Amino acid sequence: MPITRRRATLMLAGLPALARGRAAFAQAAPAWSPSRPVRCIIPFTPGGTMDVVVRLVQDPMQRDLGQPVVIENRPGGSTIVGTQEVMRSPADGHAMIMVANSFAANITLRKSLPYDSLRDLAPVCMTSVVPHVLCVHPSVAADFAAFLAAARRPGDGLSFGSYGIGTSNHLGAEQFKQAAGLNATHVPYNGGPQATTDLIGGRIQFMFANLPDILQSVRGGELRAIAISADARARELPEVPTMAELGFPLVLSDSWFGVLMRSDVPAAARARLESAWIAALNRPEVRGRLEDQGFTVLAKPAAEFGKEIRRYAETYAEVIRMGNIRVE
Repeated sequence: MPITRRRATLMLAGLPALARGRAAFAQAAPAWSPSRPVRCIIPFTPGGTMDVVVRLVQDPMQRDLGQPVVIENRPGGSTIVGTQEVMRSPADGHAMIMVANSFAANITLRKSLPYDSLRDLAPVCMTSVVPHVLCVHPSVAADFAAFLAAARRPGDGLSFGSYGIGTSNHLGAEQFKQAAGLNATHVPYNGGPQATTDLIGGRIQFMFANLPDILQSVRGGELRAIAISADARARELPEVPTMAELGFPLVLSDSWFGVLMRSDVPAAARARLESAWIAALNRPEVRGRLEDQGFTVLAKPAAEFGKEIRRYAETYAEVIRMGNIRVE
């Protein structure tokens, strides 16, 4: 059929609508899907707080992506060992890593990282956050005032644990130590479980711990919670005052968790995984179980997570400088 001027005009007029329809279809349909299991690296020992988050989203993410999500614990170097594992993996969207605040601290703390934290890695999703609870062995003190007296005595002083040099609970405790004038020595661990075990056993005397990690031990009387570093008291421990209530409003530390990938992973793959994480975290049953264990679900997209990483990196740079904190 010959194309008349009128028919050509109608065809041209319909092109924008056709383009919009195709664009809408492209946005609605997944542009990328994994072709094999997706690895989620956890750069700490098994049994820690990160495992809880990943295991709760694992099933809905697998159903969304159509492939298994495999958890791999690669502890060491305050997230560096696990991050190197991701950097060695192909840049095809099948490997990601969950990190915490220590990733932002390492930018200042580790002068010779085998990767550029802000250039070589790209944010996917900021999943959740938990407050830190100042816990002591029951033999140390009955309350916050007694703890301060014990921690300010001259002599050998107290020892406090952390999940590793430069982790958020290390930096939070160091900030509190400076503000309160404590006589205390840092004992770093390679993750939370062993640090908690040694605190329960009395081999260290106090620690700023992730709320979910110590909740059962506090309720069971193995540990004593004397303060919480949050804006408000936790519903799980309503009798525990905030650091602000106790006279230390600037000591406010927490542990956030988020997912990164190699920055050279195709944007379509990063966007697909970002969508899968946010959808899983916002499922009522996942959100409810996380909140029951002391988490606040964030489900922040990649762009917002990137801003948070930079904000924490600037804050930690000052804490590290003031405390003269170095990697031993």
